[in-house]
Amino acid sequence: MATTQIVSTAMAADLLQSVGVELTIFAVSIVFALTFRGAAFGKQIGGCQASMNAARPNPSRADNGRSGSPGGDKKAAATMALANPVRQPRPEVNELAKKVDCMINYASKRQSAEALAMYKDMRANGEHKAIKDLARQSRKRPADVFTMLVQCAGSVGRPELVEVLLDDMMAAQIERPLAFYETTMKMLASKKCYKEAMAVCSRLEADGLEPSPVTLSCLVSFAVESGESDRAIDFFERLAACSMPSIRAYMTIFRVHSRRQDWTKSLALIRDMQNRQAPIDSLVLNIALSTGVAACQLDAAQALLTEFTAIGLADVVSYNTVLKGLAQQKAVGQALSLLEEMCKTGVKPNSITFNTTIDAAVRSEQVADAWFVLTKMLDAGLAPDKFTCTTLMKGLQNGATSQQISIILDFFKDVTVDKSSSVLSVLFRSVMEAAAKVNDPKLTARIASQMRQQRVM
Repeated sequence: MATTQIVSTAMAADLLQSVGVELTIFAVSIVFALTFRGAAFGKQIGGCQASMNAARPNPSRADNGRSGSPGGDKKAAATMALANPVRQPRPEVNELAKKVDCMINYASKRQSAEALAMYKDMRANGEHKAIKDLARQSRKRPADVFTMLVQCAGSVGRPELVEVLLDDMMAAQIERPLAFYETTMKMLASKKCYKEAMAVCSRLEADGLEPSPVTLSCLVSFAVESGESDRAIDFFERLAACSMPSIRAYMTIFRVHSRRQDWTKSLALIRDMQNRQAPIDSLVLNIALSTGVAACQLDAAQALLTEFTAIGLADVVSYNTVLKGLAQQKAVGQALSLLEEMCKTGVKPNSITFNTTIDAAVRSEQVADAWFVLTKMLDAGLAPDKFTCTTLMKGLQNGATSQQISIILDFFKDVTVDKSSSVLSVLFRSVMEAAAKVNDPKLTARIASQMRQQRVM
């Protein structure tokens, strides 16, 4: 019996001991779980605003020991503090740093409106000047921060903010490298703010910087778009001095010279392209020819046309351009010769070619030549259009035969372009007046009948 009690007591002790161990393990597990859960929750509170609100100075160990002895402990703590000072950043510096970080974070996530709103708030408080020093803590150069803000201004359609940002950079003495200026001008050009881009270029030059060749090529176009032709030429000359200009830059300056009717500079530009072995096509040639025609340099323009015809670069537009100038000068003989030369070189004339040559004959009061060109037009398989008839009618005002008027009436049957009854009415009126001078009753009756058939009032 005693033995049984001893065994029971031992078993009970072992049971209690094992239960105690398990309870201890369970309690420790709960403590660890709560500890890690608290740490994870603390991480979830992050974010710009939360981190800004959480920036507060921590109490020192000396303050925590106030509950101890007020005598020797305070002196010892003070002695240790003087011997090993701990440099704590000022609370306001922490706040500004977090604002800058938050603004950069907004800009990097393309939350442009939020980034600009934060900058506006900092600017109102005069805190934006601290960007120069605080941006480095985020491993960003101050210029990079303002580059991001410039892009934000473009994203929200506020290009006028660029001037404000540049003024702030100058006031804070923040370095403005070439890359910053070029990126800013590129953004403004993408928004078609060419005048604003040119203003940024002026600041670039005021800082003693020189645009790269690629930027100079773009500035040529920016200057033309903003109406600054002289500046465009200056940019082009600077570009040509350091590298071969692009075809786009050449074409832009050709158009500038064309608007100014500056044949001398247009011709010099073509020679420059030839010397540099830049690719020249018919479009370049045609712009130069149109400049020569506008400047009344017909002989020089025709010589240039012949030169480029020999190397196969002249096209029908090239010939039509020179023919237009000859027509304006009433040089029908030269126009007929050029038409003949054109056919021999293999460049196929079109309706504009023949109509322009007919116009040259009519202006020169050489009606017979006008009808001769009309015959060649028909032989080429081209049908006269309303411009052909209108031009021929101008020649009939000085007298025409019944046969010529009959031919004109045949052409009228095909003049149905745009179903324009107003054009036909004018043409028939002119034919009727010419027929009255001929005094041919049958021809007059035919005119009236054809007008009814074509429903011309």
